[in-house]
Amino acid sequence: MLTALFRRRGRVLLVGALILAALVGLAAFAFGGSADVVVYNGRSQYGDETVFEQWEDASGKSLELRGGTAPELFERLRSEGDGTPADLLVTTDLANLWRAKEAGLLRPVSTDRLEAQVPEDLRDPDGTWWGLSVRIRTPMRSTAVPADAVRSYEDLGDPQWKGKLCLRTSNNEYNQSLVADMLAKRGPEETRALLESWMANDPTILGSDVDVLEAIAARRCDVGLTNHYYLARILADDPGFPVAPAWPDQDGAGAHANLSGAGLVKATEHAAGATSLLEHLTSPQGQREIVANGELAVNPEVAPAQHIARWADVELDPIDVARAGALLPDAVQLMQDVGWK
Repeated sequence: MLTALFRRRGRVLLVGALILAALVGLAAFAFGGSADVVVYNGRSQYGDETVFEQWEDASGKSLELRGGTAPELFERLRSEGDGTPADLLVTTDLANLWRAKEAGLLRPVSTDRLEAQVPEDLRDPDGTWWGLSVRIRTPMRSTAVPADAVRSYEDLGDPQWKGKLCLRTSNNEYNQSLVADMLAKRGPEETRALLESWMANDPTILGSDVDVLEAIAARRCDVGLTNHYYLARILADDPGFPVAPAWPDQDGAGAHANLSGAGLVKATEHAAGATSLLEHLTSPQGQREIVANGELAVNPEVAPAQHIARWADVELDPIDVARAGALLPDAVQLMQDVGWK
């Protein structure tokens, strides 16, 4: 009797083990275990999947995109360690790529094709990260406001804009990187004074750059601060949209420019595929898809979208990646200290 009981139990355990193995296999498949390359993609909200689909079609390899903000993806990579499924990290600003490099989460990579497609000043000297697109964070104005009314970031603190200034929330990575870059270049006292002047204008705090642009168009605000390509996208569909960029410091340092960029994950088991994808993203074909989104190409062969071609001549102040990256915590603290919600 005991022998029969053990046999029955053994069969039950065997069936249970087979079911468990099947479920594990299904879960691995569902979570992209079969993908040739897994991308932790901070650009997931930009609707630019076409550039990734191009690579799949050309390479015959499968690709999985897992979205999140740059800080979220950084924390995910750090917590997963060597067990991460990620092969390529794509973020929307360089400060967070720098953090990933400093944390030992990325590995250097360089090929003749990458070096030909990305200028030296738009890539890490060690090859740990490579630029994908240029992004300008600039003041914006209602077209009802005189063109010369805003000529610098300081002008957003002019008392004439009290109650008429719109800003995105302080937890936004674009704002945090801008403030970190200001801390690096202007120092803490000047940067604090600048932010305090903005807060003195009792700004309307909104949830997205698009919200800021729409508020300016509706005259709920006269001026604001956004990335340039949000306006570029709107103008592509509505050329009469009543908002214009107020390029700052064109006789001086220029407008703050950040980069969307990418780097190979240190723990990747698919380095060749991830490198091939990175080469495609910076190729003329890939860059044309990114530029169609309103951003500016890193590949010098690719011009801006036609309706914003004149923006290519804007004087830019590239982010100081290393110093700004190190100052991100200080930037967040300063923004909280001055009351930027």
